[in-house]
Amino acid sequence: MHSTAKPAVKSAIESAVVAALAGATCLWFLISAANMDEVDGAKATLWGLGLAVCVIAHISFVGVALKHAGRRVLPWLLGMVILFPVVSVVAMVLLLQDEQAG
Repeated sequence: MHSTAKPAVKSAIESAVVAALAGATCLWFLISAANMDEVDGAKATLWGLGLAVCVIAHISFVGVALKHAGRRVLPWLLGMVILFPVVSVVAMVLLLQDEQAG
């Protein structure tokens, strides 16, 4: 791997983590909204859409990091869709280990 790929991988991983944190926040508010006595459908819908966008962004950023690291993207993306978030965490850990070793 050449030296220009390392900042791109790190940047993509950082973006994936931010997307995951934003998704966790949306999930928190979605669960809170669902546990209220009177559920506001508009708020629940917006938190659900926010969660969906964050999950898609997270998977996309991990895919970009995998591509910049020179790894095959399609098997990892399929794994992330099927076993989200476990495969996503494994991919980011492997990418960070590659960055520290290289």
